[in-house]
Amino acid sequence: MNAVPHFAPVPLHARWLVDRRHDLLSTVGGLGASLALMALHVLGGVSGPPLWWAWVLLLDGPHLFATVSRTYLDARERKARARLLWGSLGWFVAGPAVFAVSVLAGQRWPFAVFVTLAALWAYWHVVRQHYGIMVLYQRKAGEKDAWDRRLDSVTLYVGLLAPFVAFALTHPGARRRLGLMAEPTWEVGAAHACFALVLAVVGVLAARQVWRWRRGLGVNGPKLLMLGAALGLTSLVFWPSVSRRMDFLMFTVAVTAFHNVQYHGIVWFFHRNRYHADGVDRAAFGQAPKVSQRFIVYALCGLAFTLAYRTLGCGMGVHPGCGAFDAKVALGGAGLTLRDLMEGFIWGFALHHYFLDQYIWRVRKDAGLNQDLKLHTATA
Repeated sequence: MNAVPHFAPVPLHARWLVDRRHDLLSTVGGLGASLALMALHVLGGVSGPPLWWAWVLLLDGPHLFATVSRTYLDARERKARARLLWGSLGWFVAGPAVFAVSVLAGQRWPFAVFVTLAALWAYWHVVRQHYGIMVLYQRKAGEKDAWDRRLDSVTLYVGLLAPFVAFALTHPGARRRLGLMAEPTWEVGAAHACFALVLAVVGVLAARQVWRWRRGLGVNGPKLLMLGAALGLTSLVFWPSVSRRMDFLMFTVAVTAFHNVQYHGIVWFFHRNRYHADGVDRAAFGQAPKVSQRFIVYALCGLAFTLAYRTLGCGMGVHPGCGAFDAKVALGGAGLTLRDLMEGFIWGFALHHYFLDQYIWRVRKDAGLNQDLKLHTATA
């Protein structure tokens, strides 16, 4: 009887998604943006609203435009994804529709549930982007081991979700939004367990990397750098002694700034390869090559897009620092106002982005996207 042949595992070759400089600007730079905003608030005493506006105008709003630039401004994408792109605009109706339900019912809670679920989706969107970036690093390095990939996923999800759960269970502002009005009791122990779980999975991941290194299988340094930055930031933001010193407004800023910088890095790389590579027929793509011809043009277009829709929200008092223009015109019972209606509409910009992003970055199913992100250079 012939013995079953044994093939030794092939060592992986860790690769940057673009190059060292670009990846460090996206990962370390994104982490730095979040930490700088937190430091200005917690250590420097800068209040939340001006930092929120700086984040919105320079990072968050333009990152919504980044999605627009590679979909609606791309003539080929508009044709290939017409049903998705035009159908997804229905998310702008979601908030006003729920608002109408609340008005007809004379109850505020349907609209309050909508806003809470939208906020939860916002955080889940950040988690999913970190997962997507991690998968890109795995593909670039040619990682094949199912156990390693599963461990990466468990580490990422536990490391990003468990601190958030601990925060939701114990932070006064988060508890109020979830309708938990009493002082936390058992929740304190559950929060401690959440952080202990993060420490445990990170320990297992670290031990696995030592095991791989000692056997000459290679360690994917760029991927681990991204994971460490994302998990470290999340634990810091939601750590009780830190979170107690932050305005509730600043949690979104601190968590999302890193995500924004990462996203801009990926989209800009995509633009350079899809619209500006040698031999590309730029005219076939419509306006997308024009807004991405230089980074300053891309940045100014993102700023203009942000000012357009955020000024509308500010005029109705939706955003912080705009109270002088707050439209408190009553619309129905339960204290619902014109401001609430506008808030539901403004959420449409974010919800539309979250939904669309689920479909336009599927590298496993889109050969053209693999080419545009140069994932075909991964080691076989």
